[in-house]
Amino acid sequence: MNKDGLQRCKYLDKLGIPIENYGTNFCDKSDKRWKRWMKQRKKYGFDDRETWNLDQMFYEWIYTRFMMYKEVSIADLEYNKIKLENGKKISLGEAIDIVIEGCKKIILGESHKLDDSLPHEVWEVLEKVMPYMWW
Repeated sequence: MNKDGLQRCKYLDKLGIPIENYGTNFCDKSDKRWKRWMKQRKKYGFDDRETWNLDQMFYEWIYTRFMMYKEVSIADLEYNKIKLENGKKISLGEAIDIVIEGCKKIILGESHKLDDSLPHEVWEVLEKVMPYMWW
């Protein structure tokens, strides 16, 4: 945490996203709603700022957790094969990379239109890898 109480994230920092723009950091303690948010955090474990852009929060969460999974996991990411809907078989590691890269583009604003195929591709691959995301 920095001096303003904002939580840093190494993976979002590496994308060049300012700390005040990611997660629930996009307001400071001087905001009149701060007290309400802290009460919500005590009660629920999160506050309503996470619901403002819930889609973006999901992509940030998936991106950061998948990045850490690749960094700390001892799982063999080449062992399991994932069959995509187009019939192509790829390794779990390749599938994780597809999810990471897709989420990265979405977080950076390179893909945000509802008719854009990238979010659909991320969710298609994510659906396939989820049963393997443990170690």
